[in-house]
Amino acid sequence: MRFERGAKGIIRVRIHRKVWRLVSLLAVLLGTLLTASAQNSPPAAAPSAASTVADARAQAYYHFTLAHMYDEMAELFRRSDYQRRAIEEYKEALKYDPGSAQLVVELADAYRRGGRIREAVLEARQLLETDPDNLAAHRLLGHIYLQTLGELQPGAPAEPQQTLPLAIEEFEHITRLAPGDTEALLNLARLYRMNNDLAQAEAALKKLLGVEPQSETALAALALLYSDRGQYQKAIDLLQEAAAGSPSGKLLASLAYAYEQANDFDNAIQTYRRAFEQDEDNLELRRRLAESLVRADRLEEALSEYRALAEVDPEDPQTQLRLSQVYRHLGRFPEARAALEKAKQLAPDSLEMAFNESFLYEAQGDFRGAIAVLSEMVARMTQASADYDEQERHSRSIVLERLGTLHRQTEAYEEAVQVFELLLPLGEEEARRGYAQIIETQRQARQFDAAVARARQGLERFPEDADLKLQLATLLGDRGELERGVELARSLLDASPADRQIYLALAQIYERNKRFPEAEAAVAEAEKLSQPGVEMEYVHFLRGALYERQKKYDLAEEQFRKVLAMNPESAVTLNYLGYMFADQGMKLEESVELLERAVKIEPYNGAYLDSLGWAYFRLNQLGKAEEYLRRAVERISRDPTIHDHLGDLYYKLGRLDLAEKAWERSREEWERTPKTEFDSDAFARLEAKLRDLKSRLAQETQTKPPK
Repeated sequence: MRFERGAKGIIRVRIHRKVWRLVSLLAVLLGTLLTASAQNSPPAAAPSAASTVADARAQAYYHFTLAHMYDEMAELFRRSDYQRRAIEEYKEALKYDPGSAQLVVELADAYRRGGRIREAVLEARQLLETDPDNLAAHRLLGHIYLQTLGELQPGAPAEPQQTLPLAIEEFEHITRLAPGDTEALLNLARLYRMNNDLAQAEAALKKLLGVEPQSETALAALALLYSDRGQYQKAIDLLQEAAAGSPSGKLLASLAYAYEQANDFDNAIQTYRRAFEQDEDNLELRRRLAESLVRADRLEEALSEYRALAEVDPEDPQTQLRLSQVYRHLGRFPEARAALEKAKQLAPDSLEMAFNESFLYEAQGDFRGAIAVLSEMVARMTQASADYDEQERHSRSIVLERLGTLHRQTEAYEEAVQVFELLLPLGEEEARRGYAQIIETQRQARQFDAAVARARQGLERFPEDADLKLQLATLLGDRGELERGVELARSLLDASPADRQIYLALAQIYERNKRFPEAEAAVAEAEKLSQPGVEMEYVHFLRGALYERQKKYDLAEEQFRKVLAMNPESAVTLNYLGYMFADQGMKLEESVELLERAVKIEPYNGAYLDSLGWAYFRLNQLGKAEEYLRRAVERISRDPTIHDHLGDLYYKLGRLDLAEKAWERSREEWERTPKTEFDSDAFARLEAKLRDLKSRLAQETQTKPPK
């Protein structure tokens, strides 16, 4: 039957050709019944052996026809009792024709359709014991294994991790028996890919293309395989050649995806548009086009596509969610909220909606709102038995990490640690991340002894974890135990690509302990192991920071500009270069421009707000300086430099009592700073300013006439 939805979602049923097929089956069955009846009438004489065989075949055919009819009815009316009747009739047919391989396969397939997977597999396997090259049985087994990958229930013939090789074995047998079976070759390629056997998958697809050179499905699968290997240009070349003539929408969509994988978003967008022109009813193509526009940062165009999708399918919560995300990135928060509320109404139980609500609060600077949403999510996801399945553990860990990170960003360090603690019992991978987050939180809180203790605790549970060892090495360096930290870090070097991360950690350990030549040498070693792109960006940034610490400002600027040439939106680099200019009183106009760009990217980053406030102070724009410095100290309350800057501002404004309080607070924070981060020159300047201010205030008090 064909089902059509009316305007209000009412299901209307119209007669489909399957009904006529069922009527035809009933007619055949009636004829079979009449034949069987005639054959079962009392004979005039004893039946011959030939007539007995004919009678058995007629009975087998009768039960087979009846079983086939019940199969059709089960599929048509979605009734399990019809499927059970079909199985019983196939069994009856086999009683009259026990040697029929076709009947065995039909019975096994009926078991499969009825969800009785174990019995289906057993029937097919028993047939293959006597007829090992029965193609139909192999096809049935192959499709059973293929369809049940990852879904087998206890008691089924194989556990999920065993099913993949079984499926591969069956489809290999099928392709040997039927070398031109393109569907089997395609399934075999998919199975090889799932098994991470990409060479075999490629061979199967090329064999398929040898049989059917224009198969778009095979071409798309082969291109995807090349993308899996990172051979993006090879995938693009393959599909471009196939699409050179009159490309279909399907082929263009595959080509667009290959461009997307290669981060060539302009070509991806152009090709998705061409594909969509050929198939304007394909909403999935339009969604992929919109996603590419978002990734290309063409947000207004993406907004237009998502609006069009929302008009076509206003009941789709994912479209409303994407609209909300784009509005949020554009800073159009009321519209982002409205779209998110629609998405929540359409999917009220979706954790994804709540998770995005926390991002919306955060984008508006409402960190309490974001924390409240995530805390409520954790409560909803918490089970009294703490017996979480894999997906529940994964979802719970994502929310917990986000909540803990927000607590840490708002300097609620104890709350952050308590949240990260909840990761430890979830599983090995979650526990590793939990320890890493707890250690980092305690490091930021300057609780170095506690952080070292946690690192050692983590290593008791995961003694071979290199990341935890590297964290411990860095902590030892932070505590001033330079040699112990360096020794532990160097013990992890094994002449593999993983050495890059170790050299970067060594550079930071040396830098914090003012061992600059050793730090530069470590950066040079990391550079040898770095790939072009993001990895080289970080090398240039770290080298620039090292030069800045040594007051080699020209060299530092050169490195920072290399980063910005590679990534103009690197907020951390914009901030570092802009602050360096401001602090040295050089290139102040450019300093402000750089720092405004950094703050636009991360509007609530306390360090960036402080840098911009300090640049305005240097330009003598004191009103703007106060605005940004006050916002900075609200975000980061434990940084002595920010309080020092605020004190300088108040002193220049003549608000001496506030200047004294700010400088006093700066001194308190300097006294809590670990020695590896302590700046003795900055502290000496602060002490001198405080002495002069106190002396001035004392003189003013003495000369002030009594009331």
